[in-house]
Amino acid sequence: MWVVLNSKSTSWNPVERLIFPAPKASYDLTSFPDELLLVPRADGEKVPCTFLPFLHARFLVIYFHANAEDLGLCYSFCKIMRDLFQVHVMAVEYPGYGICSGKTDEAGIMANANAAMHFATETLKWPCDSIKLFGRSLGTGPAVALAAQYQVAGLILVSPFTSIKSLFKAQVGVLADVVDDRFPNGEIIHKVMSSTLIIHGQRDTLIPVDHGKDLYDRLKTRKMMVCPGTMGHNTSLLKNIGTLVLPMTQFYSLPDYTFEDIEVPSWAYPQAQGATSSPSGLCVPGGDLATGPDLLDKVGASRGGAGTLPGVPQRVSLGDD
Repeated sequence: MWVVLNSKSTSWNPVERLIFPAPKASYDLTSFPDELLLVPRADGEKVPCTFLPFLHARFLVIYFHANAEDLGLCYSFCKIMRDLFQVHVMAVEYPGYGICSGKTDEAGIMANANAAMHFATETLKWPCDSIKLFGRSLGTGPAVALAAQYQVAGLILVSPFTSIKSLFKAQVGVLADVVDDRFPNGEIIHKVMSSTLIIHGQRDTLIPVDHGKDLYDRLKTRKMMVCPGTMGHNTSLLKNIGTLVLPMTQFYSLPDYTFEDIEVPSWAYPQAQGATSSPSGLCVPGGDLATGPDLLDKVGASRGGAGTLPGVPQRVSLGDD
């Protein structure tokens, strides 16, 4: 009940306030100079996105964050991901989160996701075979939906769910029948033709690991699943390099490069659009940043070695990695 009452969601629907517990904005228009974009949506609304380029990187990762964070809270993770995998990263905000206006619901989130994908392919002219979609928790909904429409270079799902309704059913039983379904990942994931990496902790009590295993079984494409035995729903993905870093580099053969560089048009930046600063608070970085230097050293060492490191999951890991 506290989550429902404390949610910053603009919706008065208690189910939507529980599913989308938008936190207080952790950033404003001045928080990320030269890294914050306002991407146009089909209806004229603007979608805040952080864009973190890496020189000569081949891949662009479009990141969809979890339900209890915003662009400010996932900023540190995105920067580390850019540097570790040497990719461009574009993180997408949801309506009602951060400085993004609008109603927080499935339609609004998908409108923002489609706007980001259109911007990447049509404005940035980046090809689908050089785009990877990355979703965590709630973010796996828009990530799966886009991957079912576009054949991209890869799909990464962390703590995914089969559907919102199935999550509620596990918690409240038949009472879930009154909940309209949202993000039916289980029904559409067979349409995904891109190589897919699923990471789901065995100690996840919010979205049980069975959801991830179900989606893995339904996939009809090249796939890999990692199930760390000590990972919970909110465990840092950078705590152990066997959770995300090594599976990503091995499964997707990262990093990779191109002679082409992404060119972002000047009109995409807030200052060019005459946007004014939001009264929201400044960015409060997450806790992943402290692990960055150590991880960079470890990954550098692993890339220099021969063969596969002992204990690194290759296909399905159900141990305590």
